[in-house]
Amino acid sequence: MCGNYLEFSSGRISGRTAVYALIGDPIGHSLSPAIQNAAFRSAEINAVYVALRVTRRSLRDAVKGLGASGVKGFNVTAPHKVTVQPHLDMIEPSAEAIGSVNTVINENGKLGGHNTDGVGALSALEEAGVSPDGKSVLILGAGGASRAIAYMLAQRASSIRVVNRTLVKSKHLALRIRKRLHIDVEYASISDKRLKDFVEQSNIVINASSMGTEGLSNPPVAAEWLHHDQCVFDIVYNPPHTRLLELASLAGAKSVNGLDMLVNQGACAFELWTGRRAPIIDMRRAIGQNVLAMEHAKSS
Repeated sequence: MCGNYLEFSSGRISGRTAVYALIGDPIGHSLSPAIQNAAFRSAEINAVYVALRVTRRSLRDAVKGLGASGVKGFNVTAPHKVTVQPHLDMIEPSAEAIGSVNTVINENGKLGGHNTDGVGALSALEEAGVSPDGKSVLILGAGGASRAIAYMLAQRASSIRVVNRTLVKSKHLALRIRKRLHIDVEYASISDKRLKDFVEQSNIVINASSMGTEGLSNPPVAAEWLHHDQCVFDIVYNPPHTRLLELASLAGAKSVNGLDMLVNQGACAFELWTGRRAPIIDMRRAIGQNVLAMEHAKSS
């Protein structure tokens, strides 16, 4: 290709175009590039957002390279939300308390870590008419997203239960929340016999793990454990209608899918990077178009 510009669907890319990114592994399924590029177009900001596959082994070098190259900011997804922290220059206090970073700002070569997952999850629940105030919350998973969601909801819930494949990770997150927020927290492994009781006794059930993602096993939750006065929230968005949400519908429970959280946490990241209000309507429209395209591709 020749000339000073390259033609992209998101606009003209030049030497003045600001670059933002997503790092994780895998990242091929991510819809973040679609929503952030839609936001930049809508706001008429000369910027582009790209997804970069970064392995665990190359994380340190990748973060150092992003800072040195002048990338304005980047999102962090699994499996790096916890392990990215030592490679940053500073971490915002609430992200430090959470122990997880999903958004990084590059200010003159200094990388600052933030977390928008908790706010995004809470916004998704409240938009669905669900308040965590005084509720019992069950969280499946103990990774970066789980930490953010647990920390955010524990400030308003009556109790938190954490269940993970690995018991030691469940215990670590539970003790962290209990120490910082002085709330009743129980923990167990995913194979614990108490899982059935945890599900049945919780007002809000949240899958904050990768279980249920396309190609992976589903959470070991049975339909008869769920009931009509619960809310079931699955942060997985590929597929947008997970098996867990199908079971919730069969039980008459309210369901919230991961697309709502994705848009809300992405809007928060956009505002941190740009200092401008996120064009969330256009971001939601971009999500809808991409989901329709995904479903069409699977059916054809």
